[in-house]
Amino acid sequence: MADRAPSIASSTPSHSWKGWLWDSTDVSKEERKFLFKLDATLLTFGTLGMLIKWIDTSNITNAFVSGMKEDLNLYGNQYNYIVVSWTVGYIIGQLPSNLILTRVPAHIWIPFQEIGWTVFTFALAGAKSYEAILGLRFVVGLFEAGYWPALYYVLGSWYNKRELGKRNGILQSAVSIAPIFSGFLQAGIYNGLNGHAGLAGWRWLFVINGVISFPIAVLAYFFLPDTPGTAKPNWIFTERDIEIARERMAKAGRKPEGKPYTIKTILDFLTSWKTLLFTLIFTMQPFGSQPFTAFVFWLKAHNKKGKPPVYTVAQINEYPTIGNAFTAVYSLTCVWISDGPLRGRRWPVILFSNMFAIVVFTLLAVTPVMGPFSHRAPLYIVSSIGGSMVPLTMAWMAELISDNAEQRAFTAASMNTLQYTFMAWIPLVWFQQIHQPYVTPGNRAAAVVAGFNIIVFTTIALLAHREKLARKRKNQLPSASSSPEPATPSDEGNEKNVSVGVRTL
Repeated sequence: MADRAPSIASSTPSHSWKGWLWDSTDVSKEERKFLFKLDATLLTFGTLGMLIKWIDTSNITNAFVSGMKEDLNLYGNQYNYIVVSWTVGYIIGQLPSNLILTRVPAHIWIPFQEIGWTVFTFALAGAKSYEAILGLRFVVGLFEAGYWPALYYVLGSWYNKRELGKRNGILQSAVSIAPIFSGFLQAGIYNGLNGHAGLAGWRWLFVINGVISFPIAVLAYFFLPDTPGTAKPNWIFTERDIEIARERMAKAGRKPEGKPYTIKTILDFLTSWKTLLFTLIFTMQPFGSQPFTAFVFWLKAHNKKGKPPVYTVAQINEYPTIGNAFTAVYSLTCVWISDGPLRGRRWPVILFSNMFAIVVFTLLAVTPVMGPFSHRAPLYIVSSIGGSMVPLTMAWMAELISDNAEQRAFTAASMNTLQYTFMAWIPLVWFQQIHQPYVTPGNRAAAVVAGFNIIVFTTIALLAHREKLARKRKNQLPSASSSPEPATPSDEGNEKNVSVGVRTL
């Protein structure tokens, strides 16, 4: 076959090792310049925003173990109820926020949410009671609700299959990096600012979080792009850039916003196997993340009243960051393998990670809880391996629901809503604070759920493959320059010369 000129809307798999490392090296100069602008704005400010969001989300745990518990007399399950109050606000705001996003420009709606949670994070520094913490955390959750699914939705509106996994991975790495930053930040604040100006160290954490968050939120208004379907030329993206974006998404089968919301539309979403199965996966997500939360309590449990501490406050805050670092590195490795050597196939890495998670959770359940650091800590450190598949799961969802922007937004919000709905009660039943770190029943349940995830992900892969074959019979698949859905084991041998990704499944 004669060589073809590089397509402006390239979505073919990378054939060189440079293309596997970073996809823009294999595209035309014009598209490379466009992708640079997109990465420098959307990916950069999206990742920074995700970083500050998760710092503001996770700082309550650092504050709790660094003096807030004692200062506000938070005993029993009050910590769990504080987490639940944030979760309730987060759940309430999910679907409305993402539906608004399909009608309000992203560069307005997303920074508005950032400013909102920043203001109330500042307010947490002045909280004087358990009730005040409950109310403020609820409002913080309400403003943070739409941010995570909104960014995944916007990323899925700009990037094609060879690019999306890596960008999702970079974005999600902020979720792992945030606790690392927050842990060392809290350690530094506790040692350097505790008691300064009459404020306890844990109060300074909220103040500094707000100081970091505010300028990023303001700058996001000027730098974050809207989606290709709603974007207008501005000081960063030219008319030609927007044309390139729309051509790329058309070739990937990604449809812009514009379909009206009706009762029938919502019912169609709710009866779609794609929406149902991806949402089902995320309802089980809290089981995959909860075993790791016991790490900080395990460290603190070694310190007995009246005896010299085994672990200092700084160590209690810092050691769990090793697990966050592992999750970030492992997740990024997986998305690069999926986008590169696996040519966009999501399911192999996802299934492997969940199988490994079963082993880890089982070991957490059957081995002694208290003991030397070297016996138990490594299991906590790698226990988030199943949860690290979030970027690939979100990329897979966006690729399978390419032809309906509203359904993608609805599904992303539904996934996150159900995830946090279950997160509101799973810790209260399986991982209660009063039992920490002795949560063996929760670890057993996590192992069972990881097995259930394998069944659901396998079902998704098989249904996607079946739908792909049906579309091929009807000649509805895009050309080889587009991105067909990655083959399952049954058809990989017949698809060696076909690029990955599907226009719509």
